[in-house]
Order: sequence, then structure tokens, then C-alpha cells
Amino acid sequence: MKTINLEQIHIIDSNYMQKINAILQIEKELNLHITSKASIISELNNNYYHYIIAKKNNIIVGYISIFYMFDTMDLISIVVKKDFQKKGLASFLLEHIFNIAKKNDVKKILLEVRVSNIAAINLYLKYGFKKIHLRKSYYDNGEDALIFQKRINLTHLK
Repeated sequence: MKTINLEQIHIIDSNYMQKINAILQIEKELNLHITSKASIISELNNNYYHYIIAKKNNIIVGYISIFYMFDTMDLISIVVKKDFQKKGLASFLLEHIFNIAKKNDVKKILLEVRVSNIAAINLYLKYGFKKIHLRKSYYDNGEDALIFQKRINLTHLK
């Protein structure tokens, strides 16, 4: 991922609205409805939420959003433009948040994923996430959600 740059969105960025619009455009292109402009703005005003965007040639090609407080991080969403899927970008974003977790003494990462999202499930399993729960009829369409957890090893940092 040499040509991919990562950058955290900050509400004080002069062009943060352009970045938010790019995130929403990616979701629209993928027919996803994960978040809204108002939600992102609200979350960016909360120090516990973080949006990290991936850019190639100054164009946003994906993002990951996380929430962390104390020793737990929630992976809220990870989205990659269609043209950049299956090229390692989601892995690159995950590895980045693992580094954030370690630097902030996070001991576990939690996430939920649709049972039908086999590609995401396989990615999470590859990175050591374990299925810990099933939420029946969690999504609007009645689909179940799998809850995954990954423990973060902090011993090498001490």
C-alpha cells in the first residue's frame, strides 16, 4: 500500500466537509447506508470517535471509523471503493487501527457484521477476531449480526 496515504479527519480541517461528502459518496456507490452527514459531524465533535480516510492520488478510496474509550475499541465501519476492493486496502486500514489500539492501551476491539458479509467475516477471522455472539434480526431487514472480538497483546510495549 505504498501509494495509499492515511489521514484522520478533524472537524477543524478547512475541507472536512469535502471529506465527509466523499465518504458518503463511496457508501452511495456501494449501495450502503451506514451513516449520515449529521452523524459524522456529531461523531467528529466527540473525542472518542475517529474517522481515518485512505487516499490515493489525493482521492478518498476508503475509510475506517472507530470509537474507543478506556480499554475497548469498537470498529464502527470499514468501507472501500469498489475499484480498490480485494487489493489489501481493508487489511491496511485494519492494521492501522491495531497500531492505534496498541498506542492507546486498548485491550480488545469489538465489531458487528452482517452474517451475509462473507468477505468481511473472512477478513476478520484472518486477523484473529473471534465470534462471540449472534444478534438475531439486528438489521432493519431482519438480518442477523455476528459480534466479533479481538484481544490486543500489549505486553511487548511495557
